[in-house]
Order: sequence, then structure tokens, then C-alpha cells
Amino acid sequence: MASITPSSCSAVPSGAGSQRCPLCAANVRLRPLQADEDLRCGRCGETIVRRHRGDPSHQAWALSTTGIILCVLANVYPILTFDVAGNTQSNLIITGVTGLASQGFWPVAALVFFCSIAAPFLYFASVWYVSGSCATGRRWPRVRAVANIGEKLAPWSLVPVFMIACFVAVVKLDMLGTVYWDSGIVWIALLSICSLALGQVADAEWLERRLGELA
Repeated sequence: MASITPSSCSAVPSGAGSQRCPLCAANVRLRPLQADEDLRCGRCGETIVRRHRGDPSHQAWALSTTGIILCVLANVYPILTFDVAGNTQSNLIITGVTGLASQGFWPVAALVFFCSIAAPFLYFASVWYVSGSCATGRRWPRVRAVANIGEKLAPWSLVPVFMIACFVAVVKLDMLGTVYWDSGIVWIALLSICSLALGQVADAEWLERRLGELA
């Protein structure tokens, strides 16, 4: 990728030659970009404009397809096995949700379910639908509404955070018994990598322009 140059922040009102940063609300002066070059806010480092050399929709479509498959695998295979005094239990992602719910922590259980299971799957599915529409050059039904849903779900797809929480939990549980990693942690790690990669490839601004061309 070409060099990423932070743009100076302007105090003038946002107009044709500037754009407001979505993170810190600073006005960033726009300038011509080379292929594969990003324009970032000089105040907070947020990406304002990203110019791709080619069509990123095919990469986003491939990564989102992979993410959907990994979501299924991460949820059907156990993450770890916990052994205390001869009592062994294999734990899935949903195990933590059901455990919290059984103890009466319904709001926390709902939040964990949404952030670790529902939001990642729906996010990958929405990106798959939108990028698929752009990649095929056909405007699929309600694609713009799906794009808006995906944009809102992106901050709630916290698979990398969940993976880190798993490692922290293992350290704590190891003080009480014996903990064995299971194959599910591999799928969660791959899902985290896929999620981070998709965040770099799925350019919302480019997809928005592409959807406008398909109208």
C-alpha cells in the first residue's frame, strides 16, 4: 500500500474541499490520492478517504463469505475444556451466555450473545450481501438498507475482544482447575483475523458510490 499521509485539520466549515472526520469531527482538507493511498485525519488518525487500485468488492465478498463459514465453525466447536476434581466440562461460546442467564444476569447474557454471536454473523452477512451486489454489478433488493445495517453492526462485532477475553479467562480458571484448549479457539482466532482484514477491505465510501452507480 502507498504511504498514508495524515491531512491537516482545518478550522473552516466543511465544504467541497474538506470533509468532517467521523470520529473527532475535525474538518480535514481533501487532496488528490494515488492508488492504494489513504487520507487520514491529522488529529485522531481516522481514515477519511481510501482509494483502492482495483475493485475491493470482490475481496470483501470473499472475506465475508469466509467470515460466515468461520462464524458457524467457531460456534459449534468447544473453545476449552475445564476439569475440576475429575468433573470435566467442554465450553462453547453459547455456554457463557447460558451460564449468565441461569444465574439471572439476563442483560449481560443478552449483551454477550449479541456481541459475540449475533452481531459478527449479521455483520459478515450484510457485508456479503452488499459486496456481492457490487461485485456482480446488479442491484440486489434492499441492498442499501442492508448496507446501513452492516454499518451500524460493525462497532458491535467484537470477536477480537472476545478472543482476548478467552485468554484472560483461561488464566483465571487455571487457578481453580485444569484448562485444555479445544479446536474452537482456532476458529475464533481465524475469525478475528478475518474480521480485522474485512474492516480494512470493506470501504464503506467506495461501496456507497458503487451502489449509487447501480441505481
